[in-house]
Amino acid sequence: MKQMSPVQTYIERRRRRFFAVTFLFASLLIVASMLHLAVGSAVMNPLRVLSEGLNQILSSSISIEGYRIERMFSALIAGVALAISGYLIQSVSKNPLGDPYLLGISSGALLGVVITFLIPVSFLLVYVVRPLAAFLGGLLAYLLTLLIASKAGITPTTLVLSGVAVGTALYSASLLPQYLALQNISKVFLWSQGSFVDPSPYGSLILVSALLASSLLLINRLDSINALNISDDVVRELGRSPQLERRILTFISSLLASLTVAWYGIIGFVGLASPHIARRLLKTGDAKLVLPSTILVGPLLTILSDAIAKSILYPVEIPVNIIVSIFGGPALALILVGMRRNV
Repeated sequence: MKQMSPVQTYIERRRRRFFAVTFLFASLLIVASMLHLAVGSAVMNPLRVLSEGLNQILSSSISIEGYRIERMFSALIAGVALAISGYLIQSVSKNPLGDPYLLGISSGALLGVVITFLIPVSFLLVYVVRPLAAFLGGLLAYLLTLLIASKAGITPTTLVLSGVAVGTALYSASLLPQYLALQNISKVFLWSQGSFVDPSPYGSLILVSALLASSLLLINRLDSINALNISDDVVRELGRSPQLERRILTFISSLLASLTVAWYGIIGFVGLASPHIARRLLKTGDAKLVLPSTILVGPLLTILSDAIAKSILYPVEIPVNIIVSIFGGPALALILVGMRRNV
């Protein structure tokens, strides 16, 4: 048998690690999904929930089983969207702390959505104006974060601090319209802190459509993402404009994060932690390997967090963002320590 060269050996090991990690995350995601379907007001057989729930959805006669499937699916697609958004922000900004929550995008989107609460409800408002307002709010917040950071000299630290400043200001600005527009204060708080209590089939359809369109754009840009992580000159060697690539990737990231906020409120740290978990286990930064794994980690985090949120203090519903932040805080600390060691 012909002996493999060191390069071939490295490639083969990396390929095996990728398949092993993908299998691990996919298995954990299936287990988490079954757990999510099982827990709630009563513990139920997840296979029965899946079978009866799908029949209810197809017959447009939703009961508890159908509701649990819709809620689990909402947590899944939100996790995928946030994971992709976080990964793209980290790649575009070359900032390991990049995250739609930390960089103000989520709060900007929240403010955009809250403003639409002041407009009389209609189908056009909910499914066209509200997502558009969320996207514009998120994008403008990110641009404002970049502007402030550029004035201070862009570094990973100044970018995050600028994002926190913008996010805090915009989140605070969103509180007053929420209290004025909605009478149910507990529902306002639950939604603004992230919740899948009220899954919307139309909202899910819009987010899935955005994910499919984004995937088509990203498939042909994995080499560009890898190049951006090295230098702009490498991007130019591919025959592409680094500025245009950044604009496209920023657009996708802002769109996915903002649409998630439009339907499910603010859910932090998923976009931050998912790419880091994938990179740590894969031991590579190759977008062709890290992005698929990141897409599995994101929904794993949101589904597990929502399973805990809806069952740990039942009948009280805990906002998902609280559960995610309990794990996200230590994750952020570990990332910061890792950055310090690499200096």
